[in-house]
Amino acid sequence: MIMNKADVTEKLKKLIQDQDGITIESPDQSLDIDSYTMMLIIMFVEEEMGVQLDMDTLDFDDFLSLNRLADLVIKHKVAA
Repeated sequence: MIMNKADVTEKLKKLIQDQDGITIESPDQSLDIDSYTMMLIIMFVEEEMGVQLDMDTLDFDDFLSLNRLADLVIKHKVAA
């Protein structure tokens, strides 16, 4: 399955907004998410997008914005 950044960004945006009750105005907006939401994102990415993120090599800075998260997902999808 080919993934484009806009689709990945939109799915992650919906998940985070629904979970944390926040509004994300821009893909570059700084996200202030807790460890529980991070785990939900990791599980969502694996279950819904078929991308396994390696917990040992994750850089938590990748969770600072939707753009960085989408780049991480796409990078792992290509590497798989």
